[in-house]
Amino acid sequence: MSSRGDGRITAPPARPRRRLALALLIAVAGGVGVPPSVPAHDAGNLQDEFIKGVFSPAFVPPPAGSYELPAIRKVSAFTLRDAAGRPANTRTLMAGKVAVVSFIYTACVDRTGCPLASVTLRDLQAKLRDEGLAQQAVLLSISFDPGRDTPSELAKYARIYDADPALWQFLTVPSRPLLARVLDSYGQDQAPVYDERGRFTGRYRHVLKVFLVDRDGHVRNIYSAGLLSPALVVNDIKTVLGANGSRSPRP
Repeated sequence: MSSRGDGRITAPPARPRRRLALALLIAVAGGVGVPPSVPAHDAGNLQDEFIKGVFSPAFVPPPAGSYELPAIRKVSAFTLRDAAGRPANTRTLMAGKVAVVSFIYTACVDRTGCPLASVTLRDLQAKLRDEGLAQQAVLLSISFDPGRDTPSELAKYARIYDADPALWQFLTVPSRPLLARVLDSYGQDQAPVYDERGRFTGRYRHVLKVFLVDRDGHVRNIYSAGLLSPALVVNDIKTVLGANGSRSPRP
């Protein structure tokens, strides 16, 4: 099962996020914590109920461009496989676009883990179209369970969330050694859960993280459960696109 995020944004010590950090601290100081439980398997209402429990009524994302998002780290490019089983190079998928990258596994039962990330990306997909940003952004959901999450399983999962392959791609990693390199590049933790006899339970323990990656391959924000809001992500995308053109500041 996945563990909940702690609501923090990691940033280089020498380059604080200034106005964004202050705005978010004010917005969440009184409310971020463990989201309320919700009825089982209702993906349509999960994100709405989570937002009501964490952000509403006080949280309003700061205006796009009114804050800075310094580069956190540079991520590498990898050749993975898409939901049709074809090779998919992340550099090609991200070329000229801001990427929102989520690490999931389809058997996750913690509703404030992978399902929350997928519901948020579903709603983000719609907001990107509404804001006219669909050609400037791409959503990537990468599975860290290559044994079970075959391309056909990811295709089924993508249909559950109404993913448009022109905007939102689901990817699996061909081998575990490559998976380790991908996770290390992003800084995503993951550990299999074993029972008292040392048998794999089919679950993974991980902190929910969703990464905002600019057009130069730099991570510009990391969202955990306490800060995973489509409205905030959209404003961050606009900030990255508008503040620095086609280039990004070096860490």
